[in-house]
Amino acid sequence: MLTSNSFNGKGAEQSAPLKLMKIKTNRDMRIDGAFVSAGSTVEVNDKDARYLIANNLASETTAKSKSKKSNKSEGLDVSDAKVGTRDES
Repeated sequence: MLTSNSFNGKGAEQSAPLKLMKIKTNRDMRIDGAFVSAGSTVEVNDKDARYLIANNLASETTAKSKSKKSNKSEGLDVSDAKVGTRDES
């Protein structure tokens, strides 16, 4: 039963959250606006993954996701150097 109290109000129907799936691309393509080269492993929603696999544009992979994202600034020393602008001489 669909209710119409408000878009996200009490009793409003909400769609199920999208499941993510890892795929390996068979050719260069754009996924969610980002360029992905052939052979790359990416995580996309289940609906898009099934479409790409059905059209032989990607294949399902069993690669495990990385649990920790790297922080590029980790381990860098703090510098007291001032960065000037072009107006300064």
